[in-house]
This record gives sequence, C-alpha cells and structure tokens, in this order.
Amino acid sequence: MNWTRQQLKSNAKLMVKKNWFNCGLVAFIMSLLGGGAGSGSRFNINYNGEGFNAQEQGADAIASGLGGQWAHYVIQFLPFIAGAAVLVIILAIAIDVFFGNPLRVGGNRFFLHNIHSQGVLDDLTFAFKNQYRNVVKSMFILDIIIALWTLLFIIPGIYKSYQYRMVPYLLADNPELTAKEAMDLSRVMMDGEKMNAFVLDLSFIPWQLLSAITLGIVGIIWVNPYVEATNAELYTALSQKEQAQYY
Repeated sequence: MNWTRQQLKSNAKLMVKKNWFNCGLVAFIMSLLGGGAGSGSRFNINYNGEGFNAQEQGADAIASGLGGQWAHYVIQFLPFIAGAAVLVIILAIAIDVFFGNPLRVGGNRFFLHNIHSQGVLDDLTFAFKNQYRNVVKSMFILDIIIALWTLLFIIPGIYKSYQYRMVPYLLADNPELTAKEAMDLSRVMMDGEKMNAFVLDLSFIPWQLLSAITLGIVGIIWVNPYVEATNAELYTALSQKEQAQYY
C-alpha cells in the first residue's frame, strides 16, 4: 500500500475534527515533553587545604582584574552554580526518561486509537500500566543511540532519527517489544521511506510559522494535533504496507 502526503493529511484532519478537544489536549502535553535526553558533566571541587587556598588566590586575582570585590563573591559561588546546573540537567533527564518518554508512547497510542475509534485520555497513561520498565528501557536506549550519532555527526543523527521514527508507535502498539525488536522493525518500515517522511515534515513548515506568529495559539488549537495525527496515519500506512508484503 503506497501512501501520499495529501492522503495522510486529509485523514488526519478528519481524525482531529471528530475528537478535537482531546486531540488538542494530548498533543499539547506531548509538545511540552518535546525535549530529548541531555548530558551532564562531572565536577570535582576541593574546598580544603592547598586547593582551597589556591582557589581563594585565583578568585582574588580575577576580582582585582575586574576591579571590584563583588566579583570575588560571584566567582566563589560559581562552583555552587555549576553544581546546581548539573543537578537540574540530571533531574531533567530523569523526568524525561521515567515520565516523559512513557507519556509520549501513551500519546502515540491515543492518536493510533483515534484513527479507527475514539481516543481517550486514559491512553496517555498506557505505558505506566503496561510493560513500564520495558518502555522506559527501550526509549532510553533509543535516545542514547540517536544522541551518540548526533554527537558524532549531525547528518547521521538525523538519519538515525528517521530510521527509528516508528519505535514509539511500535511500543504503543506492542509494549512487549524489546528495544532491538522495535528498532529492527522500524528500520524495515522506514526502508525507502525516510526521504518521504522528511518531505512530509517539511510540508508542515508554513503551519509552524503561523503558529510562531500567533505565539503558539494556532499550534495548540490545531497544528500540534494535526501533526501528531498525521504521524499516526503514517505509522498505520507503513504497517499496512508491511503486512501486505506477506499476503
């Protein structure tokens, strides 16, 4: 079964219109969880003996160079500020891994259900009640792989993100899939479809610009649910295409 952008987007519009409020709410929650896994840094600070004295002297020297005693106190607090920043980063990663990713999988399940029936808000918590550990583990592995490829080179990172684009939908459909199984299936589904999916994403740029112009209002009431619904339609089309090859 071949698909077209016009077909997916037309179906998505109908899907959103029949359940507009819930679609908008779920898409809004998913948009708040848009960040991926981040990275932290380790800091080793010594506040006693010669290390503390050296830090004091260094701070005094910089403060003198800046021409003010206030700079000394600011520099003294820099390690605490850096430590707090690290804690915030770690906390953000933990929230994304243990809370954000399962909610995203649940949001995808909502939009998949909304294609053939009526998605319900309870779908959002699906991953918390079904194979939660496996979903967390699989999504974390996915985030790490994409992050490492992105750090290596930007283009390979983008390529991998499209190659594994279907993983959250596969987990929403079957949360018992392992990370390897889900990624293998996604690679098969996206084989020959990555550029088509990329062009599909580009087709939403005018809508995204309109959302930006309206300070996100259009995004909340229409663009976000429209995009999420279209992505669910894409997964459904690719699933049907794969199934058709075996019959």
